[in-house]
Amino acid sequence: MNRFIAINPNRCIACGTCRAECAEGHRNAGLLDEPRLALYESRDVVASVTCHHCSGAPCARVCPVDAITICDDGCVRVDEHVCIGCKLCAVTCPFGAIHMFGTPISGVAGTEYKTPTFPASTDPILQWEIGVYSAAVKCDLCEYDHGHPHCVDACLTNALRLVECDDDATEIEGKRLEAIKGNMVIVENFDQQQEHDKEGR
Repeated sequence: MNRFIAINPNRCIACGTCRAECAEGHRNAGLLDEPRLALYESRDVVASVTCHHCSGAPCARVCPVDAITICDDGCVRVDEHVCIGCKLCAVTCPFGAIHMFGTPISGVAGTEYKTPTFPASTDPILQWEIGVYSAAVKCDLCEYDHGHPHCVDACLTNALRLVECDDDATEIEGKRLEAIKGNMVIVENFDQQQEHDKEGR
């Protein structure tokens, strides 16, 4: 069973701290300065969504250049230097946890005048900008820091939790399958988990 980050939307306050910490950490590691957490917003729920590192990894199966690999630890990672920005992985992901991001040809320190090349209502997957080379961006469980996700530590309300390989793998996989079928975010019952932890002590 692989590792992934579960979220409790009832605790998420949409402060964006996890996204800021994610982008900052990857920027310092020399990777794209972009949060690996997508933001889901509806009338009732606002929550961050991360890659579920699916066992079958449909995103890896459709990648035409093998830029997405499944590592020995079960983590599904994207090689930004190999990715050609075809967006097939983003379209295939059942959770909407992959998006595209790129740097203008002027470079990070260059001057850029934002001239819209698409309507503001255009879905992010369909957006494109002249002179920008895009690559797929998704959660890599902070591989650059030995797989210790910074977003979990940064969350002010403990809405994020790293689920490790454990004896509850069958139960977790069941939740994952239910979420895929219902096109939902994997949500952990944190309060029940805390009670379970107390009883085990």
